[in-house]
Amino acid sequence: MSAGAYVYTVAGTAPCPDETATVTVTINTPPDPGSDGNITLCSTDAAASLFAQLGGTPDAGGTWSGPSAVIGGMIDPATMSAGVYTYTAAGTAPCPDETATVTVTINIPPDPGSDGAITLCSTDAAASLFALLGGTPDAGGTWSGPSAVVSGMIDPATMSAGAYVYTVAGTAPCPNETATVNVTINPAPDAGVDGSIALCITSPAVSLFAQLGGTPDAGGTWNGPSPVIGGQFDPTTMTAGAYIYSVSGIAPCPSDQSTVTVNVVTNPDPGTPGAATLCSTDASIDLFATLNGTPDAGGIWTGPSTVVAGQFDPATNTAGVYTYTIAVPPPCVSVSSTVTITLVQPPNAGTDGSLTLCISSPATSLFTSLNGSPNAGGTWSGPSPVVGGQFDPATMTAGDYLYTVNGTAPCPSASATVSVSVATNPDPGTPGAATLCSTDASIDLFATLNGTGCRWNMDWTKYSSCRTVRPSDQYRWCIHLHDRSSAAMCQRFFHGDHHTRSTTECRYRWIPYALHQQPSNIVVHFVEWQSECRWNVVRSVAGRWRTVRSSDDDRRRLFVHRERYCTLPFC
Repeated sequence: MSAGAYVYTVAGTAPCPDETATVTVTINTPPDPGSDGNITLCSTDAAASLFAQLGGTPDAGGTWSGPSAVIGGMIDPATMSAGVYTYTAAGTAPCPDETATVTVTINIPPDPGSDGAITLCSTDAAASLFALLGGTPDAGGTWSGPSAVVSGMIDPATMSAGAYVYTVAGTAPCPNETATVNVTINPAPDAGVDGSIALCITSPAVSLFAQLGGTPDAGGTWNGPSPVIGGQFDPTTMTAGAYIYSVSGIAPCPSDQSTVTVNVVTNPDPGTPGAATLCSTDASIDLFATLNGTPDAGGIWTGPSTVVAGQFDPATNTAGVYTYTIAVPPPCVSVSSTVTITLVQPPNAGTDGSLTLCISSPATSLFTSLNGSPNAGGTWSGPSPVVGGQFDPATMTAGDYLYTVNGTAPCPSASATVSVSVATNPDPGTPGAATLCSTDASIDLFATLNGTGCRWNMDWTKYSSCRTVRPSDQYRWCIHLHDRSSAAMCQRFFHGDHHTRSTTECRYRWIPYALHQQPSNIVVHFVEWQSECRWNVVRSVAGRWRTVRSSDDDRRRLFVHRERYCTLPFC
């Protein structure tokens, strides 16, 4: 409905007239603050109008409130805080006030630091570009410049000088920010490589600079035994020696130096010819020292092999004539001398070997027992004289025989050894005889044999360790059985003919008996004796001790001992 005057009429009863009253209606329009808005600013942006950020058609003339006081309806990111700013449009009563908000976000711009600079020498180590920025730069930026930057480092040896830009990305609407490091790279001075020159005393002046190796920088200074004028050395007026060339470096590069060694001779002397005979295994020699006379230094060597530092190495160089030449400018004449090298190969006696023979074996060549590839024609020495390189076990003594091959000077002799061992045949004794009455007591058959033997009278506690019996061993052996649980000593001995020996006394009793060397298996019979020696077993002994069990399950050991430990003669 519209505002205006609304008339109320009451009809009158005639003759009374109608009567009226009027209501005047006023309708006020509510205020319009617009719709909510938002804005994102960089802290370095200019002030912006908050009113312009409202949506719709907000009424002007409202008021602002928020985290910071608002002046002139403006938000200044440099001085005001981010947050929600409220716009209030006042209503005309009875209309209430209306509000809308603008949400303000303020982003901080990136900090790349401040510009920096560095001056490097081309030989300096790599440096960190980031460390050269001023201020407090943010990490995580990127580098660009005349050369690709790896890991934020500037390497003067491989990279170019110039401006290297550090860029830190900004968060919109803040732009990216940059800082620059200006890099200056000064080249290191190059004084070249040391050189030398030999001059005749009548030679004209020469340029010292031309004697330097490499690619030296010009413009350096010379100093030495004599003052240097114009970079020239005049042998008629100046002293020979070491002349130093110095090139100053541009900071931070240090100066560089090299030396020209000048040798001045009246007439060059290469010495007189020399010679050397070497063994191919000798150490290197100095060819210059092999020249005779008083040769001047400064020459060069040529020959069948390239000569390094004047050294001849017999292991790698070829024998022959090596020429020493001293080249000098006119009017001096270049001269030369020679060293003749002869190489001799060392003798080869092979490597050590061994030979095992039976005393009845035929004579055998010692040479074939050497290992490797020995030279023939050497000589033998040892416990017995060696004839024809043969070892005869029937007449010669076992031991180490030394084979020696003489070397051709200067090579020394070479030698190798053949260790010879000889096994003797067993001694069964000589035949014996005994005449007995059928009622006589038992006799010891072994004692009836003639010849020599031994009585086994050993301290069993001393020789009770395990021993290996080898059929080829030159010694005879004895056997005993040891009861480990009761410390009793029980024995039965077997000869090669399967005969059995017996005794009525068991404990700690030793009975002599020879054990054949040749059979690979020897049967030893054990029979019951006293209570501590209940043996009723048969065991095979194949060149070693064996553990056996008795009927009462006590563990026993069979031991074998060599004849050399016997202390008494048999007969």
